[in-house]
Amino acid sequence: MIRVFSGLFFLASLFSGHVGYSQNMPQKKLDSIQEVLYALDKKDTTQIVKLGLYIIKHTASDKQRYAIFQKVSESYFRTNEVDKSIAYLFKAKDVAEKIEDPELMAQAYGSIANQYSFMNLNDNARAYLDRAIEQIEKIPNGEKKYRLKGLSALELGKHDFNSAHYKAANGNYLQALREFKKIENLSEIDRYHYRRAVYNIGNSYYYLNEADSSEAYLHQALGIKDEYSPELKYYIYSTLSEVYAFRKNHQRAIDTLQVVLQSPNFNIPNLESEIYLNLSKNYKSLGDNNEYINYNEAYLELNERLKSEDLKAINKAFTEEHKGLVNSITKSKEKNQWLIYGIIGLVFVGFCGVIYFVKKKKEDQKKYQTVVSRLENQILISTQKDSDVDTDSKTINAISTATEADLLEKLKKFESSEKFRNPKITLSTMAVQLKTNPTYLSTVIKMHKDQNFNTYINELRINYICRKIHSYPKYLDYKISYLAEESGFISHSTFSTIFKNVTGISPSVFLREEVKQQGKKT
Repeated sequence: MIRVFSGLFFLASLFSGHVGYSQNMPQKKLDSIQEVLYALDKKDTTQIVKLGLYIIKHTASDKQRYAIFQKVSESYFRTNEVDKSIAYLFKAKDVAEKIEDPELMAQAYGSIANQYSFMNLNDNARAYLDRAIEQIEKIPNGEKKYRLKGLSALELGKHDFNSAHYKAANGNYLQALREFKKIENLSEIDRYHYRRAVYNIGNSYYYLNEADSSEAYLHQALGIKDEYSPELKYYIYSTLSEVYAFRKNHQRAIDTLQVVLQSPNFNIPNLESEIYLNLSKNYKSLGDNNEYINYNEAYLELNERLKSEDLKAINKAFTEEHKGLVNSITKSKEKNQWLIYGIIGLVFVGFCGVIYFVKKKKEDQKKYQTVVSRLENQILISTQKDSDVDTDSKTINAISTATEADLLEKLKKFESSEKFRNPKITLSTMAVQLKTNPTYLSTVIKMHKDQNFNTYINELRINYICRKIHSYPKYLDYKISYLAEESGFISHSTFSTIFKNVTGISPSVFLREEVKQQGKKT
């Protein structure tokens, strides 16, 4: 869920590692080339692709072709070229399906599920994960099956985590750890996935508000040697910083995050974005507004760029998935030209739907950020010393300057008292509370708030519930009907309508964005 929630992103590694293949190749040269390819730095994408394409062009082994597609995909993923990574995963999937190998199909489906999860396309991820689990059940008992069951449990945990089902996610991560423990001799990549399971257990405990258990597993994960993917330590440090922030040790949280940013090998844009956000929150808690503003601006700038890259990756995944559909129809004995045109039309409509959805999501996120910025500015303003009210130019003939200033002060106290949450409040009853008359009250609200009475009260209520949701995570678990009642609305539908009028987005969209910002991860 979090691609950007606190400590979010646990490392979205590829589902499969090195895959064995048959040795019926016409040229032994291909074997040695593959050995060179696997010995290259995992981020040396240029050489990996160059050697990989040579092998793919000349090999007679589908299993070798599959292994190379996976390796190229992994390299692209590590250099943050997710659109190219997903394209090669679909090539690997096509090969696995062609030879009908359950192990390879399980790995291919699992890899695609992981990529979809990384892009927050959780429904698509779950569909491919179910296909992977179906193939795993066809594999005989043994270390291959234990490994794949452990990996599928990790992906199930990620799916539960992204859906904010943290207890279920924790259970799946623990199951993954049990499966990896059944493997007697852990390979390099097995050790990485073992460490990844330990990290995710600690991460899920954090979201279950069990800080002690979280810290224990996170430190255990730091102690596991892992040469395959040393980047995982950055995610561990990020979540540890959130544990420290949870305990109000904000300076320690900041120091931990700075360790990551100062590492010369750190280059994970999504995690960097999340770290900027968490640094801004910690500096704000310490009252350092300059650093809060600096890191918040850095977060917003990087996050905007990442959204653009996400759209590119989503479009590529959509194209690759439907390319296979069109190809299968073309090769079918019952191919029908009009049917193909229909499918292409559906693909185009679907593509437009994706574009619309992403654009709509971007607009919602901007509106959400506007609401939050306004709330935070209100908090900053409220902490500053009040200046004398300048009413000379605004004093109405019917109201004396002293009466107007007194009524403005009473309105300020009224806003702080939260009495606006009373669902039975009216202009008349409020005038009685403030010891004035309805005409004076209505006039001052209109002149100084630029609103009529109802709009003024409703906006106070919406701002109140937005602050509660933004400041107290427990509000994310409440139903919208409860939030409506809490803020002073009798009707759920009225609350939703006014909420959208005030903020520009619906309550459910605001909750969704708040869930992301408060850290639903991985």
